[in-house]
Amino acid sequence: MSQADRLLPAAAPATPLPWKRGVAWLLLLGPLFFLSYGFANHAAAARASVPSFFYGWERHIPFLPWTILPYWSIDLLYGFSFLCCRTPRQTDRHALRLLTTQLIAVACFLAFPLRFAFVRPATDGLFGALFASLAAFDLPFNQAPSLHIALLVLIWVQFARLRTHWFWQLVIHGWALLIGLSVLTTWQHHFIDIPTGAMLGLFCLWLWPDEGGTPLRRSGQRSARRTRLALAYALGALLALALAILVRALAAPLGWLALSLAIVAWNYAHAGAAGFQKHDGRRSLAAAWLLAPHALGAWINARLWTRRRPQPDAITGDVWLGRLPNTVDMHGGPFAALCDLCAELPAPRGPWAYAGHAWLDLVAPDADQLLAAARSIESLRRHGPVLVACALGYSRSAAAVATWLCLSGRCPDMDSALALLAERRPTVVINAALRERLREVEQRLLKENVMPDLRQGSGGDAANDPAHQDLPPDTRQAALKAAHQAEIAAALLGLSRPVDAFSRMLTIAAVILLVLQVDTSGLWIPLTMSIAFGIVECGFALRCAFDAPLFASWARRWQQGIAPQDDLAAFDLALKESGLGRQPEPARGIAERTAGARRLLRNQCRCLALQVGAWVGGFVFMFLS
Repeated sequence: MSQADRLLPAAAPATPLPWKRGVAWLLLLGPLFFLSYGFANHAAAARASVPSFFYGWERHIPFLPWTILPYWSIDLLYGFSFLCCRTPRQTDRHALRLLTTQLIAVACFLAFPLRFAFVRPATDGLFGALFASLAAFDLPFNQAPSLHIALLVLIWVQFARLRTHWFWQLVIHGWALLIGLSVLTTWQHHFIDIPTGAMLGLFCLWLWPDEGGTPLRRSGQRSARRTRLALAYALGALLALALAILVRALAAPLGWLALSLAIVAWNYAHAGAAGFQKHDGRRSLAAAWLLAPHALGAWINARLWTRRRPQPDAITGDVWLGRLPNTVDMHGGPFAALCDLCAELPAPRGPWAYAGHAWLDLVAPDADQLLAAARSIESLRRHGPVLVACALGYSRSAAAVATWLCLSGRCPDMDSALALLAERRPTVVINAALRERLREVEQRLLKENVMPDLRQGSGGDAANDPAHQDLPPDTRQAALKAAHQAEIAAALLGLSRPVDAFSRMLTIAAVILLVLQVDTSGLWIPLTMSIAFGIVECGFALRCAFDAPLFASWARRWQQGIAPQDDLAAFDLALKESGLGRQPEPARGIAERTAGARRLLRNQCRCLALQVGAWVGGFVFMFLS
């Protein structure tokens, strides 16, 4: 066996496909698709006048009857796409994308229906039969965004991730492109439906990513700075949307810009840097496409601000500070490693070592983030000279280098570190908020009074803490067992977030339909029931959100050697003094509290199931009547 073979990791054991989970999802998604899509079609047909949106050049698009075959094939690929999922998480994420796409598209069809303007030529034979079957279900409404294109994006991604021969990859991409073109050549959709449908599919792909949490989850602390930036981006999104409505010729690119700015606004207001979905220097496929207009603007802005000083500056012999480089810059410089602190721009790929910390632009990172970046800089130094970079190389990366200078002992205090940065790179800008965070770092280092381990951080190994060593073995074992129980409870309560997100979508959709006063006899009853169950579910979700960080905190404290029962008794006393509960005698143990957490999650899932039942029952009643 060669040395290279010995370095290769052992192959992971094969796991069975979660096909039963996929079938269960299909049993829900299939009926919901036909019921909701048909309902939107008939609701649009009942209106007195439904407008159309198309360009004059679309009249020259040929009608190709044979393309009904790839058009219809997406129904078959819809079911087979679940076989591309290798884990239960992938199955659930794919199903949530399909479900969210369906809900958003139907809501758009009901709120802003559009009609296909051309009369399709008569067709006979096999193709004519397929068109006749399509016409029996699909009326010439439900145009923008094209649900066909949105689903195609999601299904295409599923098949494209398969590890197959290049020939089959070519077949997959070729057939997907043919399906996309068929919406035009079958005269089912106008051009505007295609980019809007693609944006919808990418949006749902961004909303339920393969890696990391959903952008629906809050990240970071609220601040006035983040709120102001979120409002500024939201205002830009509204302006771009208004221009898209007024300037029909530029509706597609301006709508793309509006969506990009809206997502950035959401990231600043709620999702944080995680909303940019940057991992190992590259953003996810959905984030790369959706945020491309913003990324282009950020790149141009960075180049304009640094045009007079584009080169990085050496702060020490092996640590440099500068703007985010491209591949040519990295190859042309002396750098063997890159520490990337930019969330909004992708990093160059190459043979150099890489460490990434995605930070929001114009928002001061907290002390923990600064210390983590400083440890990454020190770790990268063993590879050779390190370039520390953000978009401009003026603030975020400068703060990280200042933290590293103090943490590594090269500067005795933060004032000396900032003075050295100002000397070596005069363009550095440290505003008041960033300076305050650097002071927090300095105070933490002074309080510790020892140089922390750059590889493990100031905490070290919790198992070796004095608190652990002072506990008897039996008590220490019981504390670790209780800590693991608390971790499990915190993880269970974390499942409340996707349940709550799904429930909120159903509740919002029900409210929209009631506000639009959809004239369908009997539908208001299940919609009202869905809203009521959604309100109850929200109460359980709030309780789960309150309890989850408590369990996580207990797990950390007990791993450090604090006796669980005494800690829980002190917590109950603090809860009683805060007016949020009573103090039981004796204090409840962790097992009882974990059982309560499970009950909370079960009750939340029951409310969601009742909401789904109300929707399905309403659609079934509508079609039967």
